[in-house]
Amino acid sequence: MLLRFGIVILLAAAAIAPVRAQQEPDKQSGQQLVENSIDRWNRMSPAERERQLAKLPPDRARMIRQRILRYNQMNPEEQQALRERYQTFSQLPPDKQEIVRGRLREFRTLPGARRPVVHGEVEQLRLMPEAQRQARMNGDEFRNRYSPQEQQIIRDLSTYLP
Repeated sequence: MLLRFGIVILLAAAAIAPVRAQQEPDKQSGQQLVENSIDRWNRMSPAERERQLAKLPPDRARMIRQRILRYNQMNPEEQQALRERYQTFSQLPPDKQEIVRGRLREFRTLPGARRPVVHGEVEQLRLMPEAQRQARMNGDEFRNRYSPQEQQIIRDLSTYLP
């Protein structure tokens, strides 16, 4: 279940801290990985983390604590997948990042029963080759199944987060 909403958690985490990504060498492959905000929070000592959180509005501090907890409950493979998605997101131009953030805000306003349906469609489309993805989104079934707002959310998330 946590991995299912990994993209939402990841991109919300990207909004927690400035998008200034720090680079950290990957010891196994020698590649550079973009560090996500939650990793930065996790590297802090508990006392330092609480000092930093105390500087934030209470609602935001609570949200960050919840996201850190959810992230730390993931298995290493899920955490790595989240890091990779964060890297993809952080490499988008700022205007595309803002589009993705906006669509994620819209996604969170969808009725609870629609979120898993829309999320499932995004995930399916992300796995398709571009031509197949475009054909599906231009089809009658897609237009009839999703509201215009849902269609835009699906289009933008599946396009900008391949």
